[in-house]
Amino acid sequence: MRIFFIPGFGEEGFIFDKIQSNIPGEKVFIDNWTILKEIPEKGLTVLVYAKYLIDYFEIKKEDVVIGHSMGGWIAWNIKHKTGCCIIQIASWTDSRKLVKVPIERHLMYWLAKRGFGFNSLVLNLFVLLYYKNKPSRQIFITIFERLRTGNKEIVAKQLQIIFNPVKELITTSPDFRIHSKSDHIVKFPDQAFYKVPGDHFTLYIYPETVYKPIVEFLKRQGLLTNKLNVNDNIQSKL
Repeated sequence: MRIFFIPGFGEEGFIFDKIQSNIPGEKVFIDNWTILKEIPEKGLTVLVYAKYLIDYFEIKKEDVVIGHSMGGWIAWNIKHKTGCCIIQIASWTDSRKLVKVPIERHLMYWLAKRGFGFNSLVLNLFVLLYYKNKPSRQIFITIFERLRTGNKEIVAKQLQIIFNPVKELITTSPDFRIHSKSDHIVKFPDQAFYKVPGDHFTLYIYPETVYKPIVEFLKRQGLLTNKLNVNDNIQSKL
């Protein structure tokens, strides 16, 4: 069994830094910024990307996928194709749970490619509305700055993964959901979930409230033993 970690929109593997060392197992960290360079923009959806990851990493039913935000959305589509166990952190299966974007999606992609939308004005507005004096303020700024300065084509592709519709019906459900009721980016699910404090970035700000229930869940599923194997290691960041 391997444990795959998929970060969210604009994020990198560091988003899992404060929880991953407490979760035993062979780990694979997926870098969306790198992998998406190899995937054509035309026809890109979350399911297309999920299939690519399944083939590239040879993800099997016995593996576990942990995804934060967009990463959990991708994980759900991976489960749809493989039947593997997935854990969603601050994520969704119903797109209506996402924060509303007041523009048409194709226009949003066009603007993203040209660097519009991720600027200091928008950053300051978000911080003022949602993150002023919050412990997660700095991690939000770090991720926003990555979106502002990163490859604009990859930013647009990540938006496509989030917003492009998938015609294939997905009936499977995440195995475990973790969410904060104070999340301003993704509303908490209607289905049962493990409630944590904080907001969208609880896994980074209050990591113990996230990794502890994950470890207990994996133990209940018989996927973890009580002791960490000293040979467990981080396998890949690609």
